[in-house]
Amino acid sequence: MHRKITTFFLVTGMALTSGLAYAQSSATTQQEIDQLKTELSQLEQKQKADEATAKASNANVTADEHGFTIKSNDGDFILNIGADIQVDNRSFYGPALTVLPDTLLLRRARPVLQGTIYKYIDFFIRPDFGKGTVAIYDAYAELKYFSHAKLRVGKFKTPIGLERLQSDDDTTFVERGLPTLLVPQRDIGIQLAGDLVDKRLGYQVGVFNGVPDASLTDAATGDHRDFAARLFATPFAPDDKNPLKGLGFGLGWTGGNVDGEALPSFSTFGQNSFFTFASGVSEAGHRTRLQPQLYYYLKGFGLLSDYGKNEEGLQKGTFRTDAAFTAWQVETSYILTGENKSFGPTTPRRNFNPKAGGWGAWELAFRVGGFIADRAIFNDGFATATATPRELHEVVGGANWYLNRLFKIDVDYGNTSFGGGNTIANGGNRPTEKVLTIRFQINFLGS
Repeated sequence: MHRKITTFFLVTGMALTSGLAYAQSSATTQQEIDQLKTELSQLEQKQKADEATAKASNANVTADEHGFTIKSNDGDFILNIGADIQVDNRSFYGPALTVLPDTLLLRRARPVLQGTIYKYIDFFIRPDFGKGTVAIYDAYAELKYFSHAKLRVGKFKTPIGLERLQSDDDTTFVERGLPTLLVPQRDIGIQLAGDLVDKRLGYQVGVFNGVPDASLTDAATGDHRDFAARLFATPFAPDDKNPLKGLGFGLGWTGGNVDGEALPSFSTFGQNSFFTFASGVSEAGHRTRLQPQLYYYLKGFGLLSDYGKNEEGLQKGTFRTDAAFTAWQVETSYILTGENKSFGPTTPRRNFNPKAGGWGAWELAFRVGGFIADRAIFNDGFATATATPRELHEVVGGANWYLNRLFKIDVDYGNTSFGGGNTIANGGNRPTEKVLTIRFQINFLGS
């Protein structure tokens, strides 16, 4: 009996010891499994992060008619590298009272950097080394998260003149028309822009430092500001079959104080200065610019027209007055080789390659325009008829050869006549300016 009891306790003890050992072993194994699962999850997350990083860091590099482009796979980061080069030949004819000689001129030489960061922010940087000077023409950033309210900050074109807002490389003629003399080239400011009605009615409003007509600057001349606004309608643009699809019209306006600003300088088609203020005259008071504008494009036909009127304050001694300058132009063009004309660039159907039968695109163009200064400017002694004409009229004819999307040759002949002013040299109106201009242009990313 004693032996049976002893055996029972031995067996029971062994069973309990074995169960405890198994339980401890099972718990240890479960901990190890949980730890392995955690490590595996961490490895999977790391692998996904590494793959995402590798995917984002693998950039696509392209080189085509849009420039040289570096782009991330997700498209959130883009860098475009381009250039804008224009070489002009000017030749004057007849007895014109010219200041500029016949010359070959590097009119524009502009490297271009533009791109996107974090998908919703664009940037654009373009200095100019043309005409032997260095200037920053464009340098701005634009937040485009809200398509109907894009915010732009920096140096760019003030939203007023139609032809001024057209890219320097897409204008039909070598030099812009007379209404562009009455708007700024560039200014530093803040602008909000977008569509009030999608693809049919756009707006731009902004606050700027304020600059003289036809000029640009990098510094404010005082604590005053210029305010600008523009509405432009393309009511038939979404309808591809409507013959009025290419119709656009609008109105641009600026207003602000001009105290401390430099006097404007106005130039002819041949880039000769034609308006000189009297000694002691300065800007003073308020300036208002107004520019109704219109374009129409149908297949190879193009029409563009601006009208500009500026009223600005002038002072000489203690006397002040408000004087007006007005200008207008109408330009027409037609592409002979079947391409479509537009406000933007022209792309030939067949690039220049005679061996393959390609000769590019050919265009003919014609423009008339006028410029008039207020009589009060002369009557009140702010300018004199012996030094400055009161009005001028221009007629320009041209032919454009688009060898491809990026290279163009322009040939323009301009005839500018003057009235309402006498020159000291001959006692009559200033002699007519007759100039032939030939431009060779290459452009990536013009604006």
